[in-house]
Amino acid sequence: MDLGLQDARVIVTGGASHIGRTIVLGFAAEGARIALVDKDEVQANRTAEEASAAGAALVTVVPADLTIREAAEQAMQASLEALDGVDVLINNVGSNRPAFFLDTPPESWDELIHLNLSSCMWCMRAVLPRMQAQGSGAIVATASTAAFGEPRQGVYGAAKAGVISIVRSVALEYGRDGIRANLVAPGLVLPEDDETMGEMSLWRDRDAVMNEDQITYVKRNTPLRRLSRPEDIANAVLFLASDRTARQLTGQMLTVSGGFAMR
Repeated sequence: MDLGLQDARVIVTGGASHIGRTIVLGFAAEGARIALVDKDEVQANRTAEEASAAGAALVTVVPADLTIREAAEQAMQASLEALDGVDVLINNVGSNRPAFFLDTPPESWDELIHLNLSSCMWCMRAVLPRMQAQGSGAIVATASTAAFGEPRQGVYGAAKAGVISIVRSVALEYGRDGIRANLVAPGLVLPEDDETMGEMSLWRDRDAVMNEDQITYVKRNTPLRRLSRPEDIANAVLFLASDRTARQLTGQMLTVSGGFAMR
């Protein structure tokens, strides 16, 4: 199906590796114009080359550490200039260091909250005025099933719960301006291989994120008995980004977890 995203101006944060990379390639296949924002410039350039080969009308890499407000604002401004505006913002950047709450050092809380929640707010605040001025725009943010409460996901889950709240607030406040804001909440999604990840990816130390016993637990508690793949998340993101498939959807969240979130 043609999603009507040919030449759409799309900003994707955290677009270099894993899920973000697959989202970028999905928009590329639709012929979109893409600003790929990521801290890992080396991997971002690799993904940009793939996206160009996949059919993107334009791909520009914007290196930025989105845990810093000024850097996030500058990255959005650079993206707006490169694309000459914005039609779609994908707030995908995020990361986690799973640990029980008492084992999560308080000095790591700020990084987890800024990367997963603050970056989303800073990026939306930077692009919303442009969307208001043109009377249209779509925002899709990556949440997580951890937002519903999961062991070893406390601070990360709290940040993602905040993402759900702020995106729904934006949907309520700016729908009158023709702006839609929605969410995708993945469950566990393992990288396909090392080639899809940069050196900065947390999945480079996979056992520190999710060991085999934990993966088996998730599979056993997933009704479909399989884990989601990066393309499952990307397909949901593109669906919500397109006015042809989601014109009347705002403030909604697609939970893509094979049913894990229902247990």
